[in-house]
Amino acid sequence: MFRKHMRLRWASLPVLLLALAGSVAGTAGLHAESIIPALHATMRTMRASLAEIGEFIDGKGEPAAALEAATKVVLMAKSIPSLFPPGSELEELPGKSGAAPTSWDDVDRFLEAQKHLVIESGKLRMAVKDGNREAIARQLAITRGACSACHDQFRD
Repeated sequence: MFRKHMRLRWASLPVLLLALAGSVAGTAGLHAESIIPALHATMRTMRASLAEIGEFIDGKGEPAAALEAATKVVLMAKSIPSLFPPGSELEELPGKSGAAPTSWDDVDRFLEAQKHLVIESGKLRMAVKDGNREAIARQLAITRGACSACHDQFRD
């Protein structure tokens, strides 16, 4: 478990740095194709972090690791808009981003779904911080539902 935790921590560091750089510099200067590895790494990190929280619910993890994982989910959720710069549509990068053209056809709906994920992942972090495994399990399901809702609408 410790190795997995360290691997998750170190694997997500470049993604966090890229997300911060993107939010500071804006996405206009980033070429869409260059952001695809960060997009994929972000989604993998979110999936691994949610799985780690699930392991904690099952009694297989430590509270500190679950809290760190929940914090990563919040940070990754907040970074999502920076990972979809103009030009990352399927028309320009077929088969690379996995994003549906509807992400850009209805940007307001896309951003609303992302905000919903940020809110639900924040609630998940608070539940993990409080430590009640039943509450964590309920909020984990809701947060996963927010992930799925976005993917159902905006992923090919």
